[in-house]
Amino acid sequence: MQMDAECVPCLLGRVLYETRLCAPERKEEVMVECLKILCEKFKIGVNSAEVATHVHRRAYELLCPDPYIDLKKKSNLAAISIFERARSYVYSASDRLKAACLCSIAGNVLDFGIRASVEGPELFSNAFESIIAQGLDLDDTPRMKRILEDADNVVYLFDNCGEIVIDKLLIEQIKSFGVKVTGVVKGEPILTDATQEDAIETSVASLVDDLDTTGMFAIGIDVSRMSVDLRKKFEDADLIVSKGMANFEALSDHAFKPVAYILRAKCRPVARAIGAKINDNVVKVIE
Repeated sequence: MQMDAECVPCLLGRVLYETRLCAPERKEEVMVECLKILCEKFKIGVNSAEVATHVHRRAYELLCPDPYIDLKKKSNLAAISIFERARSYVYSASDRLKAACLCSIAGNVLDFGIRASVEGPELFSNAFESIIAQGLDLDDTPRMKRILEDADNVVYLFDNCGEIVIDKLLIEQIKSFGVKVTGVVKGEPILTDATQEDAIETSVASLVDDLDTTGMFAIGIDVSRMSVDLRKKFEDADLIVSKGMANFEALSDHAFKPVAYILRAKCRPVARAIGAKINDNVVKVIE
């Protein structure tokens, strides 16, 4: 996705948020340095995830290896606390794949430092109920189901901690089609995104057939830096399931298909790019 002018205050707001988590006394220094990177990298037509990666890398260099570490652990606990409720919703639904997609989207609000997410993990329970009641605003689950019926290999690109716990329900439904699922988590801590450690701690690692990492520090995934092996898995996949906005921003400029983008459209630029409205719950399949 091309970077929009509206991405600028959002990106800087997130840098300020993580600075306050880690070293609030350095907020002016960190903002000055990140502004330099932003001025250098933000050009018309540039990919938004690519610019954000450069900016956050500089912030992390000045701050600490993982500003969100405590929030990530709390997010996993918050998701675990409502997991059985989510499971009951999925397994009592007439369309379990659709229900699991919606639950997975509800987990997507466990993302911090941006306006449209919950303010803290302790508020997740109420947010979950609200999103389930809202339903899917853009629903390509019938197309997703049709692809899965003829599929052998699925790549599942994870997003946030907490959310990864609820993702287990969607992975179960995907695997019910008799496919092999390769899960992909982040190679290094970045924002609230799940890493290999999180996948193991939440038992997601034991649910997928193969667990891989992006192998990098990146918002979403930087396709230009993918390993040969991971690129082949993406190219050979009968379906790529891409969770969250950052993965959409990173992948939507590239030719991998088919992709099921599953997310909550938390900002206008992403909503416009994917053909939805802000705060829509989206399952969008690109073939």
